[in-house]
Amino acid sequence: MDLNDDPKIWTLPHPVRMEAAVNGEQVDRQMFEHLGVLAGLEPYLGDAHASTEWIINNVPRMFAVGQTHFGLLGGENMGSFMLTVARTRLRAQGDPILQLSTPLQTMLAQTDLVVGLPCRYFRPPSTLVYIEFSRPNALRVSNQLSGLHECEGAYLGSYELPAGHEVFHNPARNRALGLDPSQPVRAVEIVITGSPIGKSGVLDDASRDTLLLIQYEDECLQTVLERHMAWYNNPAAYANLGMAPVRADDVAMLRPVVELLAKALLYLNLGDAEQVKLNARSDLKRKTKGLGYKKKARLQRKLAAAYDRIVIGPASFPAPVEPQNHDSTGEAQRSVKAHWRRGHFRTILYGEAP
Repeated sequence: MDLNDDPKIWTLPHPVRMEAAVNGEQVDRQMFEHLGVLAGLEPYLGDAHASTEWIINNVPRMFAVGQTHFGLLGGENMGSFMLTVARTRLRAQGDPILQLSTPLQTMLAQTDLVVGLPCRYFRPPSTLVYIEFSRPNALRVSNQLSGLHECEGAYLGSYELPAGHEVFHNPARNRALGLDPSQPVRAVEIVITGSPIGKSGVLDDASRDTLLLIQYEDECLQTVLERHMAWYNNPAAYANLGMAPVRADDVAMLRPVVELLAKALLYLNLGDAEQVKLNARSDLKRKTKGLGYKKKARLQRKLAAAYDRIVIGPASFPAPVEPQNHDSTGEAQRSVKAHWRRGHFRTILYGEAP
């Protein structure tokens, strides 16, 4: 069967689909090996102190690869090159994929990020993860050639950078984001991916990358997000030679995705957060051992669309809150129609009654 005709491949999240579309080959790794940069790249792939921007600018020949093969310069908005490096880095972490359940994502969409929540909660459970969104959803990622794509998820990395790091090279950005170059900073790299469904092929997807720089972990997350969104709407953010400004519409589409990621991470910090590990690929691999050629080949085809992940959130919606009213006798009666209460995340000080 042509991969373009296989609906199972089309619906896979980017890290899995990228390999399933080429019969399980690790094309990103093969490309870096062919171009002679893999040996220099490998020591930094899982490094929690090496941002992707630093890798591109400092690993021998990586910057040239970005220019020659992707036609892009280093810095923000590296597009498909950032996406390719993110895929390689995720594999070095063991391919951790977190999948938001449909009920959780729906409830998170109805949940507010309350002013005052500290940035320290905006941190993935490992250096780099891929968070897969439930679909269908209203989130979109744009591509200049193919238009709007449904958002399927995002690579989310967190890197601790020392004082004086080259990330502080832009004085205008330092001022706009309130950064102090004499202090360490945490770089949160986000590469959002858009689904190919409705487009020309399984690899006709979209991506948008952005960088959040967090220096004060107790600072309000909403405030930090506001500063970054304002910066990415500022022409000064694209002052480097060869960089095209991001359209205001694209920045606007970025915000709800970042907020959903933030709320998902906040949920993971809750003591009663539900997590279920699904080892679909690992279990299938074990079944292929000792099988004959035909049976093994049949399972190998299934293996292309199988992947391990942790499903975050409940499998079903909790019972809705039913408002009560009172009759003339003063007794409570249930109303006919139930409703969902809009939630919000907030911090509770030690000893404070919830």
